[in-house]
Amino acid sequence: MPHAVIVDDNLESSETLAILLEMEGYSAATAGSLREARQRLAERRPDALVLDRALPDGQGMDFIAEALRDGPMTVVLLTGFSDAGDAAEAVRRGAAAYLVKPATIEQLKAVLDGAGNPARQAA
Repeated sequence: MPHAVIVDDNLESSETLAILLEMEGYSAATAGSLREARQRLAERRPDALVLDRALPDGQGMDFIAEALRDGPMTVVLLTGFSDAGDAAEAVRRGAAAYLVKPATIEQLKAVLDGAGNPARQAA
């Protein structure tokens, strides 16, 4: 079963997203800060990391490289900020996608499923 960690300081949003991902066949853990995210990643390396852009102890954008340092995973920035420059920067840093809230579970699942699809990577 694929595992996802959702990092968002809005507890209600992260718990709702965790439930939706679990309904789609993922196990999911939540974190409300980058400090908690580091703990979750140390406990169990996820297949997917869904990051908010602005967190109480730092920027999700800055955490992408740190998260990817120990090996591949699908990283998605899920944010309330709609900024084409930030979206391009997130992808440049290694994110699979930059989704603007309110993104649907279908949009997120398409990224998570597509990132692990060899046919997509070859395109």
